[in-house]
Amino acid sequence: MKYLLRITLCLILLSSCKNKKEELINQVLPDPELGAFNLVFPDNNLICTEGQDVGINEVSINFMWNKSDNATSYSLDVKNLSTDEVVSSSSTTLEKAVTLPRDTQFSWTVTALLDDKTIVSDTWSFYSEGTAQENFAPFPAAITAVDQTNGFVEISWEGSDLDNDIDKYDLYFGTDVENLDFIVSTTSDSGTSSQPITYGTNHIIEVITTDDRGNSSSSIKTINF
Repeated sequence: MKYLLRITLCLILLSSCKNKKEELINQVLPDPELGAFNLVFPDNNLICTEGQDVGINEVSINFMWNKSDNATSYSLDVKNLSTDEVVSSSSTTLEKAVTLPRDTQFSWTVTALLDDKTIVSDTWSFYSEGTAQENFAPFPAAITAVDQTNGFVEISWEGSDLDNDIDKYDLYFGTDVENLDFIVSTTSDSGTSSQPITYGTNHIIEVITTDDRGNSSSSIKTINF
C-alpha cells in the first residue's frame, strides 16, 4: 500500500513539473524595445575642428553616438543645409566616418533600428572644419511643442549663432506647409507662443532665424496630438 502511495505521489509531482515546464515554454515574452540615446560628436552648434583632411576641399568627420538598448544597427543622416542634400549611411557600431565638404553648415540625426522598430535621436548642427569666414549663418532653431490638453499647444524655440548676431525669429504655424500663417516676430534669444490645434491633425511649425547681416536658417517641425 505504501509502495502504491509513493508511486502515486511521484506521478503527481512529475505531472505538476511537466505542466509548469509547458507553462514556461508557452509563456510569451514581451518584445524588446529600443532605448533612448544621445548624440556625442560633432558637438552641437559649434565648428568641428577634428576632421581628417581629404584633399583640399573635403574633410572626413567621425560621427559618434551613445548606445540604444536592443538596437541591432544605426542609420546616420547628414544634411547639407546649403543644398538640402542628405548623405545616409549605416553602421552596426556607435560611430561612422563621413567625408563632407569644408566650410559648410550641416545637421545630423541617428536612427536606431530593431527589426521594424525605430527610434530617432535629436537633431544637431555644426560647421565643418576649415571655416575662415567671420560671417556665419545662424544654426536652425530647436523647436519644442507641448500639448496643453485644452486644445492649445505651447511652442518654444531657441537659436544659436557663432557670431552671436541673431536679429530676429519669425514664427509660422498652420496645417499647410505651403501656406503657413505668420504668428509673431521677436528679437529675444528664445520665445514661446500658445496656438490652437485640432487633435488628430498634422500641424507644421516653422521658425526662421535671421542675423543682422541678413543670413537666415529655417527650422520645421511637424506635430500631431
